[in-house]
Amino acid sequence: MTSMKTILLGSAAGILATGVAQAADLPVKKAAAAVQYVEVCPAYGRGFYKLPGSDICIRHFGNFKLNMAFADPKDAMRASNQTITAKRAGDTVGWQSTVRPGWDFRSPTEFGTLRTVVQLRMDQRNGLMEGRPPQGTGSFRPSVHRGYIEWAGFTFGRAGTQFAFYDQGDIIGALGGSPKTTAQQLTYTWNAPGGLKATIGLEDSDAWSAGNGTISTTSGSMIIARGPTRMYDVVASLSTEQSWGSAKISGAAHQISTIAVTSTGGLIGTNCSRFNGVAGNSGSCVTERATGWAALAGVTFLLPSLGAGDQITLEASHGNGAIAYAGINGGGDANASSFERSGQWSGGLVRDSDADAYAVNNGNGTYRLEKTKATSFIAELRHYWNPLLRSNLAFSHFRITPPAVARNSTLANGGIGKASVNEGALNLIWGKNRQTAEIGVEVLYKKVHQDLPGTSTLPAGIKKDPSVWAVATVLSRNW
Repeated sequence: MTSMKTILLGSAAGILATGVAQAADLPVKKAAAAVQYVEVCPAYGRGFYKLPGSDICIRHFGNFKLNMAFADPKDAMRASNQTITAKRAGDTVGWQSTVRPGWDFRSPTEFGTLRTVVQLRMDQRNGLMEGRPPQGTGSFRPSVHRGYIEWAGFTFGRAGTQFAFYDQGDIIGALGGSPKTTAQQLTYTWNAPGGLKATIGLEDSDAWSAGNGTISTTSGSMIIARGPTRMYDVVASLSTEQSWGSAKISGAAHQISTIAVTSTGGLIGTNCSRFNGVAGNSGSCVTERATGWAALAGVTFLLPSLGAGDQITLEASHGNGAIAYAGINGGGDANASSFERSGQWSGGLVRDSDADAYAVNNGNGTYRLEKTKATSFIAELRHYWNPLLRSNLAFSHFRITPPAVARNSTLANGGIGKASVNEGALNLIWGKNRQTAEIGVEVLYKKVHQDLPGTSTLPAGIKKDPSVWAVATVLSRNW
């Protein structure tokens, strides 16, 4: 027995020694390289990570949105350019797809955080979404939606305008009185204790200007063609965010620049065509300038007793010689070049040629500027039925008052009357921002009331005060 144990132990030892000797002849395997992980930047909030080899933190964000709409147009007078919009000539459906990829870069400096934001915008539109019926064609428009630097309290570049308060972000269609959401600017921001913030700065006056055309009067021609840009708009605001909600007041001083001609009743001369693209009779150009102004007040009250996330927003704005700040033309109204909320969906509701002011020929070689006034009111109630399902009920009223010289000229001579629009929207949206896609449907109603200028008359069957029903849908994804 002892001999058997000795033999077995000796054999095992020999096998082990042989294995060790053979293993010594095999190549040595190198250790796995260390994995380099992405470093997050919690100091700047969720989603930021550090670019390798730098102290720059970056966050990628963006949005894709697809809208479809249907409207029931009417045979109506188009208030802005004194033409008749026939029901059969207008678009009844339309599409719009919008892509907005963006990047937010931040890094620490001895003067505070240096921030750079770049967000592109690409729109594909046709039909109703063009906003100027009858249209019938589509378009593609790439643009820089945001591109700015924030540093040491200053904002340089195209950023959210400091004038606006309520951006109608939960309204699928378009209500009057929503001003532009982004503007070229140089702004200083002062953040005070207690949630108070004040801003003052310069914004691009061209983005807030509107108007182009000619009205003939007994004393000569009245021109509303845009003149050269000579001054920035001055915009200031004061806002606060509290446990009960938020509030804001803002104001703007706006440059009015209008080109005119010295020849009584003449068209804009060829040497003036660079200002509005119109070639006509020769004549020497003069520019009349004035200062318009605008003011806004808005407040949002949180309603936790009604439901989590529920709120009501109220806003009023007024412009005197600065009608885009009240949502007319360059703002949330129908404007094919502003990229904001195109689609009033009814000829009688489109006011895309109203001017901040009119240069009126006095008949003695001099001109005077007469300003246009606009006022808007809007209210929205938001209610969450559950964390993924919400509704918005919104109403708006806006009115525009051209100067007396425009209202006294007949429709045939280019006159334009007072107008007001009452609008309502009710929607149902499912989804949660940046967690799911959002799907919504909305019903809109718009009714216009307008005065005929001078002694104008309309053909039989044409509505002076048209109304329109529309249905809009949205499918969007934020990241």
